[in-house]
Amino acid sequence: MRQTADRDPLSTADPSSPVIKSVQSQQELLQQLALRGAWRSILEAIKGQQAADQEQLLCQAAYYTLALTKLHNYTAANAEILKLGDFNSAHLSKISDDGLQVSMVPFALRWLQADAGEEPDKMYQVLDYCTQHLQADVNLAATMKSLRATQRLHSISLQDDDFAVGSNPSIIPQSSQEQHVQMWARRQHMVVCNLVNRHVRSKEYKVALRWLSWLLIERRDDPGVWSVVGYVQLMLGDIAAADRTFHKAAELLASARSPDQQRQAQAIIRQHQGLLLFARNDFAGALLEFEASGQVLSQAAAALQSRALVYVYSCNLGAAIQVTEDSMQSDLIHYVSEPLLANLCTMYELIDISGNEGSDGKTRLLTLIGGILPDDFDASFMQQ
Repeated sequence: MRQTADRDPLSTADPSSPVIKSVQSQQELLQQLALRGAWRSILEAIKGQQAADQEQLLCQAAYYTLALTKLHNYTAANAEILKLGDFNSAHLSKISDDGLQVSMVPFALRWLQADAGEEPDKMYQVLDYCTQHLQADVNLAATMKSLRATQRLHSISLQDDDFAVGSNPSIIPQSSQEQHVQMWARRQHMVVCNLVNRHVRSKEYKVALRWLSWLLIERRDDPGVWSVVGYVQLMLGDIAAADRTFHKAAELLASARSPDQQRQAQAIIRQHQGLLLFARNDFAGALLEFEASGQVLSQAAAALQSRALVYVYSCNLGAAIQVTEDSMQSDLIHYVSEPLLANLCTMYELIDISGNEGSDGKTRLLTLIGGILPDDFDASFMQQ
């Protein structure tokens, strides 16, 4: 027998009611602020707001925690998560229209909780959570697909019968379960990518490759996954394997159709070739490939960092700093990023012989980019 529960007042309310409109407008506002990176504005928007129900409270908690995390206030973010208690507890779940008990906790909150620590254990728990939901949706989607197929057969066999039940195939609408399957598959892949990054940071390259091998089974025709496999193989020092992997990525990129897609694909291929040449200590050849790759804006920042790295390994730190500064001054929008700026500040410190050059460089950098830094930019590495 199915369980019953009091219906959420918002689920039965008139969509045009002031309560519904208020909830929707706040969610739209928070989403817009998040897309703009206005994290402090999100904190201000949520403070003092009264949630209409438990689901809105959890939605606010997700945005609030995300904003705190983006602003690097990890202690406060963790405290917000602890306030909610166990995510799997009954008070954070509801009974769906199908009579099933479902969690009201946004996936983003589970992600933020798992991503907070360096240890991957919690992220593995999120992976299990995604896998369970994906399998349940796959099974339900298969059932719905079978029902729709059965209905179509009845429609065909009884189409001359004026009293045929199901003679109109549109009576059973297209199930949304396929969309749920895609959603949980995307989330599962996101978690796996996070685990790959964690294992790479811990220099557990073989573990990372095992997860990438699993991801290739799911996304065999994704050149981006093949590219990451090649990068990890290079970190392991297996240049021959990386060469084969990048060749596979190039074959997939060759299917690009529009001129813009072709330019993007060619830039990625040149970046791969530059990495292979760099690994073989052909710095001059690598520099040419990275310069060619950087002509496409989407690859400009990655190519710039690669060029600077070539100069550093060529024992030309001054050139590495100069090429980075010149590029940033020419196009701040595409070149200002935390990794690039952190590398530049590190180079300032390495070249700081007299004790002033590094500080002067950081001062110039802050003057250049001070007006465009987003709320979540961590400028601690730029301190004098």
